[in-house]
Amino acid sequence: MNNVLIYWRDYQENSAHRSGERAWHWHSSAKLLADLVPGDRLWMVTSGKALLREEHQGFLVAVWQVKEVIDNPNDDPDYPADEYRYRVVCNEAESHVFDEPVLVDDIFRPTRASKTASIGRFLQGPRKLTDENMRHLRAVAGPQMAQQWLTGKRQPTEPANTEQ
Repeated sequence: MNNVLIYWRDYQENSAHRSGERAWHWHSSAKLLADLVPGDRLWMVTSGKALLREEHQGFLVAVWQVKEVIDNPNDDPDYPADEYRYRVVCNEAESHVFDEPVLVDDIFRPTRASKTASIGRFLQGPRKLTDENMRHLRAVAGPQMAQQWLTGKRQPTEPANTEQ
């Protein structure tokens, strides 16, 4: 399984589709994203500025599971096919959006980098996550994400009534 980091610069502006519903796709011309397969994951990070928090720090806001990668159908004027060749479509039921964004700045900020520089400066372009990054991300994502992955967002079912 591939795990890819996406820096979502404009998180607040474009996390919702024009219809008001959450958008479950990502446009890009990056070959790395074109090669994703169903079950791969996109780890979505944004800056505190996009969240009206500590402006320069990085926050994990979502983990999306890839459903498919298609050629951009050119149906969104904000993402023309000549600039964004692919659309990564994600599986809503197997994806997770954090109710409370998770601080991940220490995972991705280079050791000697200024703490006042925006995290986006270091996260341009999608990139494969290392095993070490994944260990750290899983640790900080905590029980909220673990519970969702264990249950697949399913609600507990009522036990069958066996009384006659």
